Amino acid sequence: MRIRDDGISRELVVIGLTRNGHLLGKTMRTGFSIALLLVVALSGVLWAANMSIPDGHQLGHLALLNGGCDTHASGHAADHVPDLARHREHSAALDLVALCSETDIAASSGDWSAPSTWVQGKPPADGAKVRIPSGLTVKIDKEITAKIDWIRVDGALVWSTDQATSVKVGTIVVTPDGALEMGTVDLPVSKTVVAKLTFAARTFRDREHDPFDMAGGLISMGAIRIHGAEKTAWKIPQSQLVAGVAVFQFDRPASNWSAGDELIVPGTSDLNSEDETPIIVSVEGERIVLDRPLKYSHLTPDGTSVPIGNLTRNVRVSSEAAASFSARGHIMFLHRQTGVNIDGAEFRDLGRTDTKRAQTAPDLDETGKLVPGSDDNTIGRYALHFHVVSGARIDIPPHVVRNSVVRGSPKHGIVNHGGHLLAENNVTFAIAGSHFLAENGTEIGSFRGNLAIRSTGSGEDIVSRMGIFDNGHQGHGFWMQSAGVRVTDNWAFGHAAGAYVVFGYSFAEGGNRTYFNARNTDNRVNADVDGRISTSDVDLYFARNHAAGSTDGVEIWNHKLLAPHPSQSLIEDITVWNVSRHALFIPYVRDTLIRNVYAYGGERHMDTDFAIGGNSQTENITFQNVTAERFPTGLVLPRRGINAVDGAFLRNRTNIMIESANRPFRVVTLRNIHVPSEGATTNFDLKDMAVPANGDVAMLFENDRIFWNDSAGKTFRLYFGSQNENFVPFANSGPTDLKGLTSGEIKARFGVAFGGQLAPADAKPLPRSNATMALVDADNLTPTSKEMEFAQNPSNELYPLAGQHIVNTEDQVAKSRWMFAPGSEQPNFVFVKKTSPKLIVHPLLRKLEIHPDDVRYGYRLEGIVADMVGNRITKMAFIQDFPVLRPDGQGHIALDVKFPDPAGDMTSLPLSLTVTKQAVRRGRNYEFYKQAQYCGKCNFEQEMERDIRATFAQATSGE
Repeated sequence: MRIRDDGISRELVVIGLTRNGHLLGKTMRTGFSIALLLVVALSGVLWAANMSIPDGHQLGHLALLNGGCDTHASGHAADHVPDLARHREHSAALDLVALCSETDIAASSGDWSAPSTWVQGKPPADGAKVRIPSGLTVKIDKEITAKIDWIRVDGALVWSTDQATSVKVGTIVVTPDGALEMGTVDLPVSKTVVAKLTFAARTFRDREHDPFDMAGGLISMGAIRIHGAEKTAWKIPQSQLVAGVAVFQFDRPASNWSAGDELIVPGTSDLNSEDETPIIVSVEGERIVLDRPLKYSHLTPDGTSVPIGNLTRNVRVSSEAAASFSARGHIMFLHRQTGVNIDGAEFRDLGRTDTKRAQTAPDLDETGKLVPGSDDNTIGRYALHFHVVSGARIDIPPHVVRNSVVRGSPKHGIVNHGGHLLAENNVTFAIAGSHFLAENGTEIGSFRGNLAIRSTGSGEDIVSRMGIFDNGHQGHGFWMQSAGVRVTDNWAFGHAAGAYVVFGYSFAEGGNRTYFNARNTDNRVNADVDGRISTSDVDLYFARNHAAGSTDGVEIWNHKLLAPHPSQSLIEDITVWNVSRHALFIPYVRDTLIRNVYAYGGERHMDTDFAIGGNSQTENITFQNVTAERFPTGLVLPRRGINAVDGAFLRNRTNIMIESANRPFRVVTLRNIHVPSEGATTNFDLKDMAVPANGDVAMLFENDRIFWNDSAGKTFRLYFGSQNENFVPFANSGPTDLKGLTSGEIKARFGVAFGGQLAPADAKPLPRSNATMALVDADNLTPTSKEMEFAQNPSNELYPLAGQHIVNTEDQVAKSRWMFAPGSEQPNFVFVKKTSPKLIVHPLLRKLEIHPDDVRYGYRLEGIVADMVGNRITKMAFIQDFPVLRPDGQGHIALDVKFPDPAGDMTSLPLSLTVTKQAVRRGRNYEFYKQAQYCGKCNFEQEMERDIRATFAQATSGE
């Protein structure tokens, strides 16, 4: 697939739960949740991320020069009437600078400081409300001392390019026909001067006149041109940066770096923050002299250097006060598809949405007043926010941000929300949430050549806010809800969670699910009849990216898991080092080629960590030329589909781990595997008898083939221990008919074998492995028609044949038991079940109560469905949404709860929800019980596990 970007044909590309097949929890190392993300991904429509205004609530007018109101001036807002959310946002922005309320109006084009420019005959004073009418251009010609309340730009507001300039203002609104200019491509701000725009600190939050919290910052619907002096964003020195170095050299003169520039040297440790910000003392050709030696070493695995960023620009946009967050300004380019061009600017201490808390969306009641609490942490008030929302078009030029700096934001740096954006060669530093964000899954364009250093996050689980579409909050360099954004040639250091995340779960705005527009790609095989592609099904191109000093390197979630047609995504040329968990984690990913990946572990791994791999639903993955060193496990290979490793250099405690298949007709092929002879490592660890979490042992008898080509070119089939005829799989527990039998006896008596075939008598142990192997013809490597059929037909079930392997009975005499069932293709074991499933409700929801103010927003019930199959407990995550609630006269709401058992049959459970003011008041945020501000450490897995065990006290560790 290719995504066309800026006229250049460019290669391009999400429901997840677990790592390693284990269900997801707070730390994502253990816990429940296979069905959880599958359900959440389809259930978020209760969250209306757009602002709501009661019908009839009117906003802003425009005015004529003589003070009279122009009835035609709101026409652009009226253009948005078919899209009510856009209309409301547009009107709310205009209402901040409502005409007929201005105090100062430009009378002619001219300098700001010239009295003749103004109707009043003098420049605006402190507290002025300024309007620049259409057709007029006002120039900021000096450092303006007056603190301006607001500026409305219907014409043009420009900064001098050859004089030191500054202006301090509360809010600037650029209307659709207006323009703001701080230098141009042809005439950038001279390197000898500094141009400043400072947003005055907000002293209070005006909830009556600004219910949507837009005031304070720049809101533009017009053209934006910002061009500072040329400044190369980052450079790579010729040698490693080690502690004590104060002089380093580039391969060419650093011509536009100057004495006094502040640099950022990224820390590469996964244990501590070791970023350094020295100042340049002098530039001597290719040599740079710092004001102090480096305190730390900043090393790479291949002996080259990390890039050094330059944080100094001569166009500076900032907030007057960084604290509190409510005092800060934000920048929003509102609904415009093109026309923003930024090069060589610094954006500092902007944005006021807080990543530490769940976002809120301001809501008005029936009288037009703000619902209390609905604006506690307003969504979308970011540092640099391209708020297009939807309608991205590949046939028009993108917005552009390049060679710029974004520093110190409490939530997100550069945000593409539904638009076409090219962000390249930027430096971002000290940002909470995500440095670069594609927000709703419809975005196109590129994040390329950027340097993203140090993020903090919420401390919450990756899916704790997914139902309210508050993503990217954990602390990331790059977060792509859209795989339609090319991510290439970037560097990411020091991130609290994944340095790069592609997250393909469905997204909803205004109650409607978002889709990627097929016209923005030349590969439309996964498009529906309306020209839409599910946001999880767009092919990904992710290349030449680097990550270090983070918890995870690259994470790809829910990518092409249910795509109707196979087409291969490509991840290539990736280098990750000093990460404390995974280098490349690919849960719920199908049909992807991964090549030229170089992964090097960090200093604080847990035994369950691995370099490269997915979870129980990763499928159809090809690995070519991958390196993994210093991890507990190198490669964790998929449990389903047709998969191959062709070329690997591995030096880990365990190099390759392969678990039992959890879907029939899995194939794994291993070629060109190189493992150094030194070290007591395990080459292949075949995890035998790995029963699916919500299934049982019958799956283990389904066909499963694993092949290895050795260095001599011979082809061997590998076998699990359970496939050896003398193995006793159920010595003390398990199906009664199988207890005590060897695998050979099971095959002889019932005609079934683990993995579909016993190991032949001449199979030999594979050195440094728990597998056995037997020589086979190379023809065996060709997938069979049945293997191809399963690989090409996606399934989101963890245990796809549960309905065939487990059945319910209403026979009052029958006992729950395993029984032998001859099949048309091969015989099988089927569990006849009489027990009923139990719903274990999440601990924070067990009061079953709701605040009266929240009834309007609906309710979510979450928990675990547990049942018995033999002596083994099966567990499935459960979520059910109730979008419409109808209280009775006693303040109770009936909930008709339905959940499946392992055989697929539904159980109904009537529950009653109590309406009480004692309940948590959570607004639209019905996932509050997963979030730190409500649940503290939020680790309820052990409590729920104890409850499940108590419910099924008869369970054993057996079958």
